This record gives sequence, C-alpha cells and structure tokens, in this order.
Amino acid sequence: MIRAFVALPIPDPLRERLEELGEDVDEGRPVDGENLHLTLAFLGERRPELLEDVAVEFESLAPPAPTVELRGVGAFGAGRPRSAHVEVKADPALSGLRDAIRRACRRGGLELPHARFTPHVTVARFSTRAPAGEGLARWLARNAGFAAAPFRPAAAVLYRSDLGPDGPIYRELLEIPLG
Repeated sequence: MIRAFVALPIPDPLRERLEELGEDVDEGRPVDGENLHLTLAFLGERRPELLEDVAVEFESLAPPAPTVELRGVGAFGAGRPRSAHVEVKADPALSGLRDAIRRACRRGGLELPHARFTPHVTVARFSTRAPAGEGLARWLARNAGFAAAPFRPAAAVLYRSDLGPDGPIYRELLEIPLG
C-alpha cells in the first residue's frame, strides 16, 4: 500500500520564508521546508496498481495554473489545535484544479470522499501529548497580517508519503504540468 496525495509545491524563496514562520511557533514542531506544500487531494493508502491507473488519468490533464496567494494564518483543531498554517486566498482556478484532480481520480477508479476544500500550507504541527497553548495564540496574533507575493505553479505533483519516527518523507511520483 502507498500513502499518496496531490499537491502544489512551494517555490524556493517562499519556502524559506514559510519554514522560518513554522520555526517561530513556540510549542509546535515546524514542517521541514522540503515538505511544505498546498494539498489538493489526499488519496489515502492505496494499492500501487490503482495509483498507476490514476496516474494515467493525471497525464491526460492540462489544467490552467492557478494564482496562489498566501495571506493570513490560522490553526486547525478547534479546542485542541493540531496544526498551524498559512491561509491561501480563494481562487476559482485553484478550486477548478482540485476538481479536475478529483475527476481524474474517479476516472482512474478512485472515489475520494467529499471534503470541504480549505486551501492552506501547514507550517507547524502539535503533538497530542503536548498540545498548543498560549504560544500559538501569540503566533497567530503576531502573524495575522502575513502576506506573500502570488505565484503560479508550473506543475502539481503526485507524492508518496512514507511515515517515520521523525515525520513523513515525501517522494515525487508524477508531475502534472499546468498551463
């Protein structure tokens, strides 16, 4: 079984800035710069053959590149935050890209559960044993006005995610060019 997802990689100059932002979260464990991404679809744990069928469908895609604009920060996990993130401004082309990815998955035999799309880039995670505290609230207030120059990704990427004791390791399986 392969744990996989489709995401937009973050360009290098912005990646460094986001990595620093994650390191600034007091109680959090920052996400390694090489693992920063904007998830479009989480595919879950799948058989390699099924992912090969889905990859064939991805290769036939030619979606337009969305404009990705990061602004503001937030946290997921209402009473017990699990992660801190940078928010992504809504863009119809970004939602359209996500929809195209989901349709390609369906054509390849992979039905994804419906989930609300909240585009974001996770910069830090919190342990269930050491939950976020006042440090997160200070970080949110300190970075509320975060903004970065928009970028247009050249490709979306199908990643493999291998979980380990030091966190996940992501490996690129397929690049999906964007127009």
